Amino acid sequence: MKVDFLIFTGVGGETEESNGSSQKTWRSVGPSKIAGRLRQAGYTVQIINFATHFNYLELKEITEQFVDNHTVIGISTTFLFGNNLTQKKATALEEIVAEYKSKYNCKVLLGGPSPEFYKDKFNPDIIIHGFAENKILEVADKLKNNGISRKRVDHWDILTCNHKWHATDYIQKNETLPLEIGRGCIFSCKYCKFEYLGKKRGEYVRDFALIKDELIENYEKYQVTNYLLMDDTFNDDVYKMEEWCKMVDSLSFSIKYTTYCRGDLLYRYQDIARELYRTGMHGTTIGIESMNMKAAKIIGKTWSAKHARDFIPYWVHDICKNKTLTQLNFIAGLPGDTLDDMWSWISWSKENKIPTIRTNALMITNPKFYPNEAAYSDFDLNAEEKYGYRFPNRRLPLAWENDQMTWFDAKRANKEMWQYISNNFSDSAWSGFAAFSLDYTLDEILNMTDSELYTSEEYLKRNKQWFETYKQMFI
Repeated sequence: MKVDFLIFTGVGGETEESNGSSQKTWRSVGPSKIAGRLRQAGYTVQIINFATHFNYLELKEITEQFVDNHTVIGISTTFLFGNNLTQKKATALEEIVAEYKSKYNCKVLLGGPSPEFYKDKFNPDIIIHGFAENKILEVADKLKNNGISRKRVDHWDILTCNHKWHATDYIQKNETLPLEIGRGCIFSCKYCKFEYLGKKRGEYVRDFALIKDELIENYEKYQVTNYLLMDDTFNDDVYKMEEWCKMVDSLSFSIKYTTYCRGDLLYRYQDIARELYRTGMHGTTIGIESMNMKAAKIIGKTWSAKHARDFIPYWVHDICKNKTLTQLNFIAGLPGDTLDDMWSWISWSKENKIPTIRTNALMITNPKFYPNEAAYSDFDLNAEEKYGYRFPNRRLPLAWENDQMTWFDAKRANKEMWQYISNNFSDSAWSGFAAFSLDYTLDEILNMTDSELYTSEEYLKRNKQWFETYKQMFI
């Protein structure tokens, strides 16, 4: 069947550091919500999840049945980071998009958190930045109605989002699925570029009755009980956490979930923290960022320097009883931090048997060079004036330097850190949960390092079969 919109997504778990070697059974929820909006407006849509996993011939076999002169090709950039931005050779996804654009004169629509980084690869006709539920219908109408947009009165709202997976998403039995809880964050960390920062407690949170409906449908249709909760700060409100625990307790089945939490709030409300673990939070990502007081104070996370060393081991070993894929995040390049500091935090994490950590080089997106981002951090806006960063190479606008290190130092060291982490820690709180899709248990994931799990013959066999099953559903 030919469709109005053919949407491609990447594979969760890919990063520049992994070079595409860690493709996980982890899909993005955003394109599914966009597809739902389009279908409600009368358009036909097909999503091709995990598109970067397949080679050119496989992609063509899967997708040519959907494309003609009327098809718009959408590309979600959320999980394209394994599609290394600097590589010269075109990927299979780039090749298939270019072919359909040439053969059928298809319009190409690029979306996601940072689509500008990919415009040279996909030559898009239209770019949508950031959340798109209330932008997509206007764009679709113009594309499909000779530039004329219809007046629509419906407005998408996260509070009333009743998302359901579509039959053509081809969800597999026992798959680990993303589940959106809310958007935005009550905090405004100086490095953060997410939308809806500084929101009030309770804002932009889905109705828990609708979330419960989604959980029940996923269980009854697909036997799904494992979730990646999408919420910039899940534990930002005590009332919200109490209501979440009540809702989970009301289910006739148990779930496991991983999400983003603030360490200071787990520390402040330890009774709530214990309830979260009891109701299935067996993974969480905690943004420590820095354990140095200077950097922690500047970014708005003094707790990380004061209490993280004492509380995080207590959280992992006592509250969670060593049954957690807790992940600590650190940023290389914050003001005052050195690479020696970064390595000392990695060593501390290993000594204290923290399940997993991740490091990332600080990214500063200067609006002078990237004027169309959906949102900017305070670092983006004031890097030179307030924070002491310099940008000596105007041809490389991401290449910052400060008195402690350069962007090149941070990127180079980050690759070394990722290699060390892969050989000494479990997989991340996100893609580790994705391994549940392949019938791995939490204990199995915790008792193997990242590299041991993903290079094992058994994992490679299960992973290959999982993607093959997904592909065969189209044929």
